[in-house]
Amino acid sequence: MIDMSEWASNHHGLSDCIYMAALSTVLVFAVLGVVWRAGRRLVLRATHRIPRDAQPLLEDTKFVICLALVGGFGLLLTLNPGLLVLPKDTMFTEQVARQAGLEALSCPTIPDSKYMPGQGRYECEYVDAKGKAHDLSLLVASGDRVWLYDHNGKPMKVTTK
Repeated sequence: MIDMSEWASNHHGLSDCIYMAALSTVLVFAVLGVVWRAGRRLVLRATHRIPRDAQPLLEDTKFVICLALVGGFGLLLTLNPGLLVLPKDTMFTEQVARQAGLEALSCPTIPDSKYMPGQGRYECEYVDAKGKAHDLSLLVASGDRVWLYDHNGKPMKVTTK
């Protein structure tokens, strides 16, 4: 049995890319807001043109909101640095082959190998670690677990590399 739960949970789709783009955009605008407000205040102070009715910088609502967003994102990324890192986009068959100790695995009956297939049996061809090709094997996926069977229907011994 091969446990694919980690691969399935780390495999990012289009919605995750959109989420990452939105998160990054908000973070960039928040940083720009902090830099703009603080820089403008420093220039006004240096040229002695600061208005008499100007609030202190830490009471400026827009500055405080941008600073809170930057601080919140910074804390979030400190606690979970993997948020902004997209993992290598490995195919399902590549991951199964890697975890099973096979050199290559091809499953033409799986329509899209980017995602975990539905529960069922799939005909596959594989090359073992010794480089020997085998005509076909069956792969059974149930939830996030995968079992490999040889051409005689016996479970294959999984040897992790």
